[in-house]
Amino acid sequence: MRTAPRSRLSIPILVAACLLALTACAGRSGTAASPTGDQGPVRGGNLNVAVPNDPGSLDFVAKPNLLAAHMGDMIFEKLFEVDRNYEARPMLVDTYERAQDGLSYTLVLRKDVTFHDGTPLTSKDVVASMKRWFTGNATGKLVATQVKDVTATDDHTVRFQLSKPRYGLIKELTTSSAAIYQAKALEGTDANGLKTEQLIGTGPYRLKSWDVGQKIVFERYDKYASRSEEDWGGQAGAKHAYLDTVTYLVVSDEDALVNGLKAGRWDYAMPSNEKYDLLKADPSLTVATWSSGNVNFVLPNTNPASVFGDVRARQGLNLILDKPELNAVGGGSKDITTLTGSYAMPANKGMLSTAGTDRFQAHDPAEGKKLLDQAGLKPGQVLRIVTTKAYPQLSQWAVVIQQELQEAGVESKIETYDFTAMLATTKSRPADWDISLMMYNGSMTTPAQFALMQGFDEEGQSKIAAYDQAKDDAEARAAVDGLQTYIWDKLPGIAISQSKFYAAYTSKLHGYDNFYRIFWNAWIAR
Repeated sequence: MRTAPRSRLSIPILVAACLLALTACAGRSGTAASPTGDQGPVRGGNLNVAVPNDPGSLDFVAKPNLLAAHMGDMIFEKLFEVDRNYEARPMLVDTYERAQDGLSYTLVLRKDVTFHDGTPLTSKDVVASMKRWFTGNATGKLVATQVKDVTATDDHTVRFQLSKPRYGLIKELTTSSAAIYQAKALEGTDANGLKTEQLIGTGPYRLKSWDVGQKIVFERYDKYASRSEEDWGGQAGAKHAYLDTVTYLVVSDEDALVNGLKAGRWDYAMPSNEKYDLLKADPSLTVATWSSGNVNFVLPNTNPASVFGDVRARQGLNLILDKPELNAVGGGSKDITTLTGSYAMPANKGMLSTAGTDRFQAHDPAEGKKLLDQAGLKPGQVLRIVTTKAYPQLSQWAVVIQQELQEAGVESKIETYDFTAMLATTKSRPADWDISLMMYNGSMTTPAQFALMQGFDEEGQSKIAAYDQAKDDAEARAAVDGLQTYIWDKLPGIAISQSKFYAAYTSKLHGYDNFYRIFWNAWIAR
């Protein structure tokens, strides 16, 4: 087996969020960190969290990236949140009712919730936030196609009127982009999103200071009204702000990040896959995987301008790709990488399917070349692989794919762009590329994210519609299986592997349950 050059892997979660801007869910593996002799929560202290870059914005609608989601979820809340099993639970909602025909939802808000400036949460804030979500975010736009209107019937009641039933609506309201903002802050908001002084939420922490490119500090919101449920886990239920402050320090150099963690200069970090075994061997650190992560996949250009507009070419590419070899390029422990053709992480039971995955295991380069020829690949034609060095894993995959194509008798060239330009090319210039690479969040709670994968034809859209129109869990399960079968039949994307997220933290951090990069319910040991 060939080996490809290995370099530091930037944490790939930003890629998924920037491209798809959908479910910002994550999960835990194992139990909360609570060393022997722990006497329980301690109030006070500061937690230092190292992050690889400044998020640029905490307004996930305007500028989606997963750091913005992680930090934003400390200060903003949603109508519903996911629990440890990825099920939607009420957060800002007290009670809700779905009409028997599925065409309306009535949500009653909790009356004890206030924003960080002391003003009460009202239905006006929810309506303004939802209308912005419907027009400014990818998931929101998909939801909006079936929402006729969202209105405030009184100060604490919101009604959604739908044109068609939408089975996954409540789960879609758990996404980071569906956060609730103050209505007055959204007035006149442009494409740049909320200004720093407008970052006022209802969460257990509020923004204290932001030194751009250096650090962001959150402080406890003492008037926070917590829910009472202690056993829901995940992002749902009770939120206790034990820490006085949480400081996010920008540490862009990987070696500095690891050395600082081992030296105790910061308490928590999410290093690259290649550092996993090194950190796991350090007895002074806890290294734990999350149940969430990315699905890594090859993105063929399904536009007729490319040979991959023909499904036979995509089937041929799938047979040429050596998935174990591509997975090995990512580096890291087997604890965090998995060879699988499923498009959801194992813990995400509602979306997990094995349908069609026999095609994932197929590998026959000679037959793959025949299919490419049948699809119209001309002798000497050079396929264009577009990638970016902003995320080394993507460029490493491109090198290996080029080698595998060459061995199958197919010529190709690699064109490298900055990340923004790569996305612009794959989205808006169909005549300029044939193959790209991407990752997305494998913890999505509904299939809406799949619609953003290029090449979904009417049949694919009908598979998503079948989920939206499901009347119960059994119909939804059948729709998920049907959707994944469709993906492996038509191959708008070709799965390579899954990569779990993981975190490393010092013994000072207690109560953290390895679910997301959120720190309510955690404390610093004295």
